[in-house]
Amino acid sequence: MRSLIAFFLLVFFAVITLLCFQNDQEVTLTVLAWHLVTPVWLVAVTGYILGMLTGWGVAGSLARSWRRVTEPENR
Repeated sequence: MRSLIAFFLLVFFAVITLLCFQNDQEVTLTVLAWHLVTPVWLVAVTGYILGMLTGWGVAGSLARSWRRVTEPENR
């Protein structure tokens, strides 16, 4: 089973790498007075990583809240 998971993970990373090499067009990001020229793949990867970190933070916060609500009080 682990070899199957490793195979699919390897295929996933190969597809991501291929997409990064294929999408090398540049885009201009403008924030207030700053202009940043960066490749499309970097914007996509950065958005994915920020979304993943945000999701982990929200899930962790909800799990802590759920534990606090459901655990019995020690009196």
